[in-house]
Amino acid sequence: MKFCEQLGNYIEQLSCTAKELCELSGISPSTFSRYRSGERIPEIDTVAFDGLCNALEAVAREKGYGDMTRENIKRAFLDCEDIIPADRESMRQNFNTLISALDINIKRMCKEINYDVSTVFRIRNGTRKPADPERFVAAIAGFTARELRTPTEISAVAQLVGCNESDIEDVSQRYEVICKWLFSDHARQSREIKSGGIEKFLDKLDEFDLNEYIKAIRFDEMKVPALPFQLPVSKSYFGIKEMMESELDFLKATVLSRSNEPVIMYSDMPMKEMADDPEFPKKWMFGMALMLKKGLHLCQIHDLDRSLDDMMLGLESWIPMYMTGQIAPYYLKNVQNNAFFAFTEGIRCSGSFRGSRGRLSQRGQILSHQVQKGAWILS
Repeated sequence: MKFCEQLGNYIEQLSCTAKELCELSGISPSTFSRYRSGERIPEIDTVAFDGLCNALEAVAREKGYGDMTRENIKRAFLDCEDIIPADRESMRQNFNTLISALDINIKRMCKEINYDVSTVFRIRNGTRKPADPERFVAAIAGFTARELRTPTEISAVAQLVGCNESDIEDVSQRYEVICKWLFSDHARQSREIKSGGIEKFLDKLDEFDLNEYIKAIRFDEMKVPALPFQLPVSKSYFGIKEMMESELDFLKATVLSRSNEPVIMYSDMPMKEMADDPEFPKKWMFGMALMLKKGLHLCQIHDLDRSLDDMMLGLESWIPMYMTGQIAPYYLKNVQNNAFFAFTEGIRCSGSFRGSRGRLSQRGQILSHQVQKGAWILS
């Protein structure tokens, strides 16, 4: 039986509604709907899974099903064929890390340990559980310990499992350490640290409705102003606060200009510090909405060298705007040195700055340079 089928059985047996379980568990209606349809399965030992078990127990107690305790409900879910227990999930995550970090040849490994390639592939993506996890891990550890013998390879293993090279010089030592590492729960602990931001983002994404968003920010009622506005030929900005001001100045000038040329923007400013100002995100979003309302096409160059928290904050802001179809995403790949980043925290280019003269500045200032179709604004 699958998780969605077991959940459906509980709902039918208890004659309860999805709304009731959502209110008791704290799970969003859209996420709960995905659980019921089988599109999504909660991870074991997460807030969502525990909340669902607690909610079902509360409804069962209220309706006189005394034997339907939280532990019995949890055990029934764990017996589902598509649920991977926490310890096996940690092993799967560690196994994938081992393969990627040490560049292990999957075909050669499967041949040596006598496992079918397709079986190992399904174990890696979580659609199949190893029938005997201990035997599977022993086989993987044994192959890895024998295969990686050179000083460079041993050093790579030591860095991965977090030990000294001298501790795994012997094959038997490597085997023991890799076995223990594959069964460790450090991957799950890492996911738990990160899950708060990721789960929050996914829940918001599940609940996002573009039409509701348009109404909430009154995007359909916005009128692009036509008041005359002109930026100075050159202006310097220092520090985070003034850099935020430069973002708003650029948006204002772009919206009020007569140009309909595409806009190019890049920024590596820290999202968390920008979000600490309660007014800036509102003003920035309003400026972006007006720019898109004007019909301008935006080429956005994203900075991917960010923390997880910064990435989540950025996604929450950008996804609604990407749904307009007016934004083309780009990112910088294989940056060879930090010279560019030492002088800049952002690039902005629009037709409103055509004809400006350029000068190089120190970090935190603007650099304007005349180009054929607009001006680069580096800050």
